[in-house]
Amino acid sequence: MIHALPAAALLKKTYPHLRLFWVVEDRCAPVLEAHPLLDQVIVYPRRRIKTLWAEKRWAELWKEIQRLRRALSGVRADLSLDFQGLAKSALMVLLARAPQRLGCTGLKEFSYLLSHSVPAGQGLHAVDRNLKVAEFLGCPPGNPEFSLGLRPEERQWAAAFLADQGLGEQETIIGLQLGASFPQKCWPSEHWQELIQRLSRTGGRQLILFGDQQDRSRFQEFPLPAGPVTDTLGRLSLRQLMALMERCRLVVGADTGPLHVAVALGVPVVGLYGPDDPRFTGPYGAAHRIHYKNLRCSPCYKQPTCQGRFDCLRDIEPEEVLRSIEALLQTGGRGLPQGERSP
Repeated sequence: MIHALPAAALLKKTYPHLRLFWVVEDRCAPVLEAHPLLDQVIVYPRRRIKTLWAEKRWAELWKEIQRLRRALSGVRADLSLDFQGLAKSALMVLLARAPQRLGCTGLKEFSYLLSHSVPAGQGLHAVDRNLKVAEFLGCPPGNPEFSLGLRPEERQWAAAFLADQGLGEQETIIGLQLGASFPQKCWPSEHWQELIQRLSRTGGRQLILFGDQQDRSRFQEFPLPAGPVTDTLGRLSLRQLMALMERCRLVVGADTGPLHVAVALGVPVVGLYGPDDPRFTGPYGAAHRIHYKNLRCSPCYKQPTCQGRFDCLRDIEPEEVLRSIEALLQTGGRGLPQGERSP
């Protein structure tokens, strides 16, 4: 979703009268709330559909799909754009019934049966690959714009929250995104523990721990050091997470959605990559540091071969991550080569 926002911004900039409707999964939908580019956000209730399928509640499942079909067909779209190229996005294309259907390079899982693939974009970062779709539709090349903003009341909430923690406008706040969607994407807990302890001993730094309830369970025996650490694990909505991330000087995290949200908000990040190749889905732009060991088994994506050791992430030492943090704090994220990797 984040990687497709620049293409949407370029389309709207080139064709101001274009009406944009975005289909998004329920867990990610809050990111697009009140987005200035969009006429409407249509929510795909994936979690409910998966539950109904697992429980074999066929009648309710059928009603849910019909409700989604009516919402999509009611748009009366002239053109559908499939930026994901998977079976679930192909289903949205099918239900929308647009006469013209276009997708990014590399359509798979039968999505290529419904959409025409743009003939450019192979081997590019996902953002640039998606921009090729907009260029194929007549948009001139331009600098990517994520156009991801927050409401004034959300920024006010973040200011009040930080004030309650004793943090003012001038504080140096570092966000730490502790979790990820798959175990093979998670940096080892002991590495996080060492990094937090070392950052806590450095004066003038305030740390905010980000993550969901699953991360709280994973770190329930995590001995947090006394001092400048604010624990928000499992306590924030997605919009609240965004509002606090915007106030961070930088964010450290693995290959997960919130890391890309930070990038879209203009916050420099330190990315910790293991099973995925950051050349294609890493933090976009030059204002970031990426640690990726590129072992012989890399990238393995969702099929690790290390029997649960996750060597690619374990080999990323806290010391080198700390050096990247210090470098970003000194430069403010300026002047770093895009996709810089650890040795």
